[in-house]
Amino acid sequence: MDAERFLFSLSRFGIKLGLQPTISFTQKLGNPQDYFRSVHVGGSNGKGSTTTFIYRILQKKYTAGLYVSPHIRNFTERIVVSGEEISWNFIENFIKRNRTNINLNGNDVQLTFFEYTTAMAFQYFKDKNVEYAAIEVGMGGRLDSTNVITPELSVITSISMEHADKLGGNIDDIAREKGGIIKSERPVLLGRMPERAKAVLTKIAEGKKSRILDIEQTEISNIDFRLDGTSFKLKTDKDVYDVNLRALGNHQVINSTMAILAYEDIGNGISKEDAMAALASEGIPGIFEIRRTNPLIVLDGAHNSEAVRTLASNVKLYHIKNPLIVLGILRDKNSYNMLQQLSEISDRVIVTEPNERERRKTHDQLAREASFFFKDVEKFHKPESAIDAALAENTNVIITGSLYLVGEAEKILDRKFGPNSLPVESTEVNT
Repeated sequence: MDAERFLFSLSRFGIKLGLQPTISFTQKLGNPQDYFRSVHVGGSNGKGSTTTFIYRILQKKYTAGLYVSPHIRNFTERIVVSGEEISWNFIENFIKRNRTNINLNGNDVQLTFFEYTTAMAFQYFKDKNVEYAAIEVGMGGRLDSTNVITPELSVITSISMEHADKLGGNIDDIAREKGGIIKSERPVLLGRMPERAKAVLTKIAEGKKSRILDIEQTEISNIDFRLDGTSFKLKTDKDVYDVNLRALGNHQVINSTMAILAYEDIGNGISKEDAMAALASEGIPGIFEIRRTNPLIVLDGAHNSEAVRTLASNVKLYHIKNPLIVLGILRDKNSYNMLQQLSEISDRVIVTEPNERERRKTHDQLAREASFFFKDVEKFHKPESAIDAALAENTNVIITGSLYLVGEAEKILDRKFGPNSLPVESTEVNT
C-alpha cells in the first residue's frame, strides 16, 4: 500500500469546517484525545512556531507529542513523539484498520484528509503513551477538527484577515471563529492582535470563565538580532528570562515569548534552565531559514499578507538588499497584497507553482499579477526550474509565498547541496 498517496488522495474531498465527522470518528476509536493533556494553539500567524516551541519545552519533562501542519519535507513531520516522527508502519496499519468514511445521521460521510490525519495523530499519541501534546489548529478554530480536545491551555497567537471566505468577512468574525478553541474554565493566552479582535476574544473568555493571559503584560528588551541567532531579555509577572534562539526574526521573539508564557502556566516541574535550553536548541524549519550563505538562500513559508509583511520587515532588519524572490501562491490568498509588500524589498521575482494541485495559482496568472508590481518578472511551471534560474544569478535569493513551495524547495536544495542548513557566521544587525 502506498500510504502517503492514499492519504493525500483524501485531499480531493476539500476542506470542510465542522466537528461532527471528527467527533464520530474519534468516538469509534475510543476517544484517544482524552488520554493525554494538551495545549491547543490557533491564530492567523505564528501558530506553527509557537506550537513547536511549546512542544520542545514540554519534551524536557514529559513524553510529549507534536501535531502541526502542513509539513515541510515529509508527511511524517506533522506527527512527532519525543523527537521521533510517526512511522509509516503505524500509518499503514491505521489505514488498514480504519475506513475513511463513517455513518453520520444515516448518511455515508467521507472524511477529509485533515479529519482523518487528526484522528490518526490522536490515536498515535495514545498508543505512544504521550503525557502532553502541543497541537496546532488547522484552520479557524471553532469548527476545526482539532477542536475535539479539551486542553489545559488555549493559545491564540494573532488575528488577521486570513481565510475570510471561510471564516468571515471581517476581523470580528474571524476572531470569533478562532476564539472557538477557548474552553470553559480553561485559561487562554492571547498574543498581539488588533484591539477589536482582542475585545471579541476577551468577551468569549469572560463568558466561559476562562482566565486570560496576555502577551502585553510582558516587557521585552535588549533584543539582539544576528544571522546566527536572536537574544533578548523577557520580564513577565512571574520571572525574568535571558532568551537565546536559533530561530531568526522579530516574529520569533513574539512566538517564543508566547511559549514561555505557556510554560509558566502549565510547565510545573520543568526548570527554567531546561525551558531556555529547549528554545535555544534549533531553529524553525521553513520560517526565515537560511539554507546557504554567500550568497544567501532564505526559505520562508510566508503564506498570507501578514506573514509576508513580517518577511519584508525581516529582510530590511537583516539588511538583505534587493533579493531575487522565487514565489508561489495558493489561489485563496490575497496575492495582490502579498505582491505589493514583496515589491517593497525587491524589483525582481521568479514565479512558479506550489506543490498543491487543488489550490495553487498558475504561474501564468501569477506572472500577470506580478507584472503590475515588479520591474523584472520570470515564470516557470516547475519549482526546480525556477530555483535553478535563481541560483544561476549568484545573488541573494528568498523562496516564499507558500509552505508547499518551501517544502519542495527544501527537497530540491537537499539534492543540490545536502540536507542541512549551513552554519552562519555571527553578523551583527543594527536595530
